[in-house]
Amino acid sequence: RIEPGSKFIITRYVNVALFGASGLLGWSIRQELKNRGFHIFEYYQNPGSEKILQSFRRLDLTDEQQVKSELLDLWPDAIINCAAISSPDAVNKDPNHAREINVYAAQRLAEISSHLHARFIHISSDMVFEGSDRAYRSTDNPNPLSEYGLQKLEAEKRVLAAADENIVVLRITLLNGNSLRGNRSPHERIFDSLKKKNPIILFDDEYRQPCSTENVASVVVELLERPNLNGIFHWAGSEVITRYELGKKILERFGFSSKYITRSSVHNCPEHLGKRPTNLTLELSPLVGKIKTKPACTSQQLEGLMVPNDLFQWYRKHADDPSKYVLRI
Repeated sequence: RIEPGSKFIITRYVNVALFGASGLLGWSIRQELKNRGFHIFEYYQNPGSEKILQSFRRLDLTDEQQVKSELLDLWPDAIINCAAISSPDAVNKDPNHAREINVYAAQRLAEISSHLHARFIHISSDMVFEGSDRAYRSTDNPNPLSEYGLQKLEAEKRVLAAADENIVVLRITLLNGNSLRGNRSPHERIFDSLKKKNPIILFDDEYRQPCSTENVASVVVELLERPNLNGIFHWAGSEVITRYELGKKILERFGFSSKYITRSSVHNCPEHLGKRPTNLTLELSPLVGKIKTKPACTSQQLEGLMVPNDLFQWYRKHADDPSKYVLRI
């Protein structure tokens, strides 16, 4: 529908199928969709907390017939694909299984979306680029260094070939946020390492442009309602920062000393982890000039982070300055 008095064409897709709804980004998109009054069909693949996921539907994305049957029965107005094996380490350990989710399942969802005339939004990654000293435009030629990046690039090509209209491929970057299980985002992993007394080694020559999951979720819902915006777009935060500096800021945000982090270089990365892009920054135009949501700065992102509930008592006991964080219910 067209909102009265709006300079934008806004279409409301009432029924939305969200894949990867229990993941770090999917969970935030779910919250944003609910807040905006959408009816959501929420899908996840890996086992989780049944109490939290009562409204979710478990679906094996590698089962072509099951996926087709499910979506043809529901006939959603839009499909959002956040489902992925997003850990490069996990992809390297079992690339064939990862390709089933990262590539073939994405292609399958795009093909079904095209058949349903549904809007399709596919989440991709800055890892399709090799990393250099300039910000990448959406029109630049990708050149992945990792198996994960290769799979995400292949998925983009197959998705765009399957649905030639009413489709968005959104490349995003390193995400800050609060995950459903409290173990997915950078600050949650730092907490886990601190609790287990594991070393925290972060690179001071790996530059990223982190963004918050809430900010990306706002962008995704805007794109959902803007059928005039189609193709490949980039989204990230407003600041470029090294992994090491981000780790220090996270510790400072929660009242921990930076002594817990060891500074290292990508050149010291173990060979089995593969090559790492040193400078993955994204040019956010033209999208940033076409939507209402604006990129978030690092301080805004850190302010929204929470200590996972099951770690709060540990945090109160071990933080150097626990007054830095007030429990939010």
